[in-house]
Amino acid sequence: MAPEYAHYILLLVAAILIVVGAGSLLNYRSQSSWLESKATLVSIEEHEEAVAISQYSRLKYYYPTIEYEYTANGKFYSGNRVSVEKENVWIPEVNAWGDPTPVEERWWLSLKPGDDLPVYINPRNHDQAVLIKGASKARSSHHLALLLGGMLVGLIWLTVVSFKFT
Repeated sequence: MAPEYAHYILLLVAAILIVVGAGSLLNYRSQSSWLESKATLVSIEEHEEAVAISQYSRLKYYYPTIEYEYTANGKFYSGNRVSVEKENVWIPEVNAWGDPTPVEERWWLSLKPGDDLPVYINPRNHDQAVLIKGASKARSSHHLALLLGGMLVGLIWLTVVSFKFT
């Protein structure tokens, strides 16, 4: 690639960040119109995932996988999505200060098969349902940071282009 076109890499990065950030936020926003109904818990398991937080350190997160059944417009459905992203519901092993996270924060440990749960159903596609709609504050800020980062990179690109051609 010729060096005079290298600045387009910034434009590409900006576009990707904006599309990913805005797309995720719009996806969560579309859930605001989802209908609340009642689901019955079929099965529940707790999973853990270790995430690297530095080169030598990993942090363990816990999250549930839940199978449930619900009806919409008289038709029977089954689902297993707790949220759009597991990061919305996962709980770290330790908090920001290094103290163990209380077990009570893992709300799914008190659930058992047969329990009734609220479920949010996509009115346009009843196969799509989640138990927790919307993004957690941490995930919202993550997607917002992607969007704003893309806008910032786009402004940097505009600055580079305006100085290059003036």
